Amino acid sequence: MEDSDSSPTPQQCDPYADGDPAWAPKNYIEKVVAIYDYTKDKDDELSFMEGAIIYVIKKNDDGWYEGVCNRVTGLFPGNYVESIMHYAD
Repeated sequence: MEDSDSSPTPQQCDPYADGDPAWAPKNYIEKVVAIYDYTKDKDDELSFMEGAIIYVIKKNDDGWYEGVCNRVTGLFPGNYVESIMHYAD
């Protein structure tokens, strides 16, 4: 399958899917849902639409999170999401 990183359309994950999708990281801090649209400003950021499910893999002290959404990993502002589940080891 071809990867289309040049697509201007933000990635969206299905918030209503049962269980975690195959692309979800095996170890994540928490699962969050986007409460606003976010379009990345830099190549290392993550774009998403309101309602997208993101798997947080790191929380930075500056309020930015690193997460995975629809096979794409990147940084995003933590105040654009709210927690829906904490991962229990």
